[in-house]
This record gives sequence, C-alpha cells and structure tokens, in this order.
Amino acid sequence: MSETGKYEWVIVDGIGPFFRGYNKRRINWSKIPLAELPLGGEEADAYWSAVRGEMSEFVQRVRAHGYNTVTLDDVAHLTQHESYSDSLRKRVARLSAEMREIIRIIKGAGLKVLMTSDVVPMTGALVEKLHGDRVETAKYFKSLLVQFILDFPEVDGVVLRLGEGDGKDVKGDINNSLFIQTAKQANVMLKDLLECFEYHEKMLVCRTWTVGAYPVGDLIWHRKRVRGLLSGIDSEHFILSLKYGESDFFRYLPLNQAFFETSVQKVIEFQARREYEGAGEYPSFIGWDVEAYAKELEKANNLVGMSVWVQTGGWHAFSRRSYIGEGSYWVELNSAVAVQVLQYGRSVDASLAKFYGTIKLDSVRRFLELSNEVVMKGLYVEEFARQKWFFRRVRIPPLLHVYWDCIFFQHPIKKVMKHFVEDEQKAIQDGYAVLENFAEMETLAEKLGWSVDDVRFMHDSYRLIALAREYIFAPYTEEVKARVLAAKAEYKAKYPRSERARYRVKTSFKRLDVSSQRIALVKRVFLRKKRGYRLLDHLVTIHLLGYVYRLFHKHYEHRIPKFARKSAMGIDTVLK
Repeated sequence: MSETGKYEWVIVDGIGPFFRGYNKRRINWSKIPLAELPLGGEEADAYWSAVRGEMSEFVQRVRAHGYNTVTLDDVAHLTQHESYSDSLRKRVARLSAEMREIIRIIKGAGLKVLMTSDVVPMTGALVEKLHGDRVETAKYFKSLLVQFILDFPEVDGVVLRLGEGDGKDVKGDINNSLFIQTAKQANVMLKDLLECFEYHEKMLVCRTWTVGAYPVGDLIWHRKRVRGLLSGIDSEHFILSLKYGESDFFRYLPLNQAFFETSVQKVIEFQARREYEGAGEYPSFIGWDVEAYAKELEKANNLVGMSVWVQTGGWHAFSRRSYIGEGSYWVELNSAVAVQVLQYGRSVDASLAKFYGTIKLDSVRRFLELSNEVVMKGLYVEEFARQKWFFRRVRIPPLLHVYWDCIFFQHPIKKVMKHFVEDEQKAIQDGYAVLENFAEMETLAEKLGWSVDDVRFMHDSYRLIALAREYIFAPYTEEVKARVLAAKAEYKAKYPRSERARYRVKTSFKRLDVSSQRIALVKRVFLRKKRGYRLLDHLVTIHLLGYVYRLFHKHYEHRIPKFARKSAMGIDTVLK
C-alpha cells in the first residue's frame, strides 16, 4: 500500500535520458539540447528507441522514491508556428512525435507531466517580423501556449522560465528573447495566460529564478517585486516555484521569505545534483539542509509541493545521469532523502534508516557527517560564505574560487577575496583540516559497499582546493606557484579526461595591476550588504554601469576572463 504524503506536487526533472551519447567535453545541463538531437535515419531511430527505454527505467525509479510529476523541455520545439522554416518544421514534427511517446510512458506509469517554456522563445524570422512590438509578441506567445495545450492535452501544465536566457553555447533556430523586463509586464502576462489555463484546466507554474537582467532581475529576493508579480492573482491553476534561497543552489543561504509572505500556491526547489559541489561525482549530502528548511516551512503559506533537480543545472564535464543504469548514487541519495523529509515528514535519521536499516545507520550517518563537513568547510570559505553581499540585482554567490567544474588559481580572485576575509589563516587551515576526514570516509565507504573511488577522487580534488585557498590567502611566492603547477600536473595525470571527468584547473599568475585601496573603493561603491537599493545603485551600478559596459566592451572584452565572457549567458546579460 502506497504511503500518503503531504503535498500534491512532487516534481523531478526528466532531462537525463535525452543526454544519452551527448559526448561534449563540457555540457550545458540547463535544458535538453533539442536542436542537436538526431532526427533522421537509423541513428535517430536507435537513439529515440534507447531514450524511450531509459525513460521507462527513469520513471519507475523516481516513482519508487515518491515522485509523481516529471518536467520535460520544451513548448516551442514541440509546437508548429507559421514563422518556422521548412527545416525547423521537420524538426518540430519529429520531436513532437517522439515526445508524445515519451509522455505516454510517463503517464502510463501514473505520473503527471509538466512542459517547460522560456519567455519568450523566438525564431530569427519572428524577431524580424514583430520588430520588438510587445503587444504582438505577447499575442504570439499566448497563441503558442494555447496551441501546445491543444496538441498535447495529456500534458498537465507548463512551467515558465521567466528571467533566464539561453546560454551562449545554445544552438538552433529558436532562442529565448528575455521578453519580460518588469514585474508589471509579468503580472499582465500571467493574468492573460491564466484565463486560458483555467479554461483548459491546466497548471501554470511560474519560476522566480532570474539572473539579474532588467528590473525583474531581482525577483528571486526582492519582496516588492514578488508582490508586483502576484498582484491580483488568485487561481487554483497557478503555482509559484521558488528556489529555497535568495541565490542559486548554494549552501549558507537563509530560506526565501516569499514562502511566508505570499498566499498563492507554491513549490520549493531543491537540487540533488549539486552543480557547484561536484554534480554527483562525490558525496555532497543535503539531507540536513532540507530538514532545517522543512522545519521553517511548517509556518509557510499554501505550500503545495517540492521540485527536485536530479540532472539539471550547470556547465561542466561531470556527466553521470541519475536514475538511469548505474545512475548517480550520491544524487539519488539526496533525492530520496529530500522526498522522505519534506513529503513524508521523516527526520534524516529515520529516512536513512528506512533505506539502510538501523544496523548500518550509525556508519551511514557518520560517513555523511564527515563528507558534509568537507563540503561546508573545505569547499566554502565559511567566513565569506556567511556574508551577505549584493551587486546590482543579484546576491553574490557564497562560492567564488570553485565554480561548476573549475578550480581557480588566478590573481584577480586572490586579490578580491582577500578583501572579504579577515581570518585568512583559518581559511587556509580549514581547507587542509577537512582532508583528515578522508581516511575514515574511505574505511566507511568500503564497509558500506559505497564507491571508494569516488571518495578518493573527492580527496584529491579537495586537496587541490585546499591549495587554492592557500594560494588566495597566503602571500604569493614562486614556491607556491611551483607547488600549484606541480599539483595541477599530478591531478591531470591521475585523472585523464578519457577515463574520468574531473575538475578543470584554471591558473593565471599575472598580477592584477589594481591597488588594494582601489578595490576597497570599488567594493564600497558597487556592493552593498542590504537588499534595498541605495541612491548610488540607481544612479551608477544599475543604469550607468550597464551603459558604460555596452559602450566600451568591444574594446576591453579581451580583459574580461574567458570564463565570464563565454559561460552561461555571459556578463552582458547580467548588466542589462
């Protein structure tokens, strides 16, 4: 007999099967690469047959962990439109036919389906035709969603990605135009769309994640902006989807207060595949974080579910696919425990006992405590991570020297981070101290039948991260530089890319020719500790800075690190 949980919506992302055979060195895990999937000939037939098989396995395994809804990508690639070229029409026809079979598999397993959509997906021809006309663009988007609902009545609703654009590496004829610029525009659009969704009895889910572009870019943390978004919206067919914190899926973040200050239906988003913490290549347990948030959420208004990302997020080479084949053990452990804690109200200990039994519980708990300490104190610089800083419309991430699959030994990061950390010796000591945890972790992993190789990989990676902290906070010497280069060479030799995905080690010892006094001045001018905007922000950081960047970036673009220019949506998007 199945157990009854608290919430109606227990959502998991279902993009993993579509990355079968997607062998790029570095992968954009933000969405299915629909423009690159094979569509013709025996290769395509074999690919889609395999995807169907893997989706069948995926849904059975996630259902066993308590999920009842799967999200897929995306509306525009499954819905025909008059602006599409002949080649795009052919692609949409094949994709929609194949996706219909995928949806049938999910629905056949008794799970619901939600389809994602950017706001607004556009072809080049459509951009040219509409000429930026907001009224006509809104009409087009509404007609696209209505047509999708009519074409796919078996789908239960749509998830809107409101404030996030495509990455610079996204290919194809359909791209996200970042149509919504203000909360008022979003509010008008949602009200208009809700009439259709209510009529067709479908769910409209709106995600608040934004990347800082335009006035709506602070939606994830700005309470007035959230109120503007939701003004006058009261519908049983609407859900607001919120990440647990005021930034991306990092640690050390307080619970988003919008859970308590809004009355609409809401779901909370968690990430089991920790995109900034190894993406499932090693243990990074979130159970105690979820447990702490769950206790606070007991006072939340109208929480109707949870959404857990087991595959989505990040640009990196780590490529384990959860709930498929060998899967990703550490991701699936996070995923299963998150559901047990939030949906069924169990403690972490009770959740672990359910899966491993009481005999193994002490060993399991001890291993996870040790590995959690490694992440919390060895990956994050605790003093920096506990600080709250805002730049323009975004909260500064609590992790800078390691990002996605990159470990940075670079002088600009060294120069900047030293301005935020007073106890530099502790920052260095913490990085090395957690390395002592690994001997016991390895013993426990062997005892529990868990991957010892993963523990060793984690140890080697965190030894390098500890050295990065030393490079950042200790005085620069040629001896330190030599140790860094030797450690980098050793790490790359031990983990060749042909055998195992690993961190990329980014080194640049060229000194940043900027005085400490000037950095301190920049910090005072451009960063703030409070959420509210200063007059200085309105005059300089929000308006003038973006203008100056657009004016001069062509001449000075080469001075911006390639990582910032080429990864994700690029720095130019954040400065809109």
